[in-house]
Amino acid sequence: MSTWMACVLAEHAKLKRTLARGLAIAAPVCAVLLSLFVLANLDTLAASKGMPRWQAYLDTLLRIWASFLLPIMATLQAVLIAQLEHANRQWKYLLALPVSRTSLYMAKSVNLFGLLLLAHVVLWVLALVACAAFGLAPGALGEAAVFLSRQLGATFAAALALAAVQLLVSIRLESFVGAIGVGLVATLVALLGAGTMGQAAGYFPWSMPIHALQPVSPAWMAGAVLAAVLVTALGAQVLRRMQVH
Repeated sequence: MSTWMACVLAEHAKLKRTLARGLAIAAPVCAVLLSLFVLANLDTLAASKGMPRWQAYLDTLLRIWASFLLPIMATLQAVLIAQLEHANRQWKYLLALPVSRTSLYMAKSVNLFGLLLLAHVVLWVLALVACAAFGLAPGALGEAAVFLSRQLGATFAAALALAAVQLLVSIRLESFVGAIGVGLVATLVALLGAGTMGQAAGYFPWSMPIHALQPVSPAWMAGAVLAAVLVTALGAQVLRRMQVH
């Protein structure tokens, strides 16, 4: 087994001591529960949007997810992963191990991205179960699954950059409150500026998931993933130079 893979598995094992994995389940559940309130007026909503009932429901669910639940979940998960070392003063011990700091940072990033992927898979399943349970897509469940896969794939790709930035911030800020504060304030800015940011929303990490629900070009999607890669590489360099006391 390579050293890097051993780091990934070690980080995965440490997640058992946090709520990060539970959030990957709880956040999609909350999204689906909140979306159920739209069912009472679904026919009116579908008519106003010119969509089938199942698409109007899924569109609402995805907007609830991408606008605030996904950014908040990613923020909390990144902070919890960083706090594994901050809270217990483990950085000095961890960085003394015969493992490169780059491998350690990449392992944390891979686990964070894996949690994001898990949350999206859980939401995909729960959303289709809701459509089937409430008879929203009779004879069109396959079409709903394709629509949902495309949209959730876009929000996942967009959220990678958000998660990468938040992990970097959380590694640099020892304060739990400070690291969470950055993510929550940024999420609030994205929410309040949703109608005024225009194209800039496609470049602000915390508004990128909701922006991804619009028709976006393959170049934008590739740019979002590339941004996550570059920020992750920057974070690895920051950790390499970080002084531990």
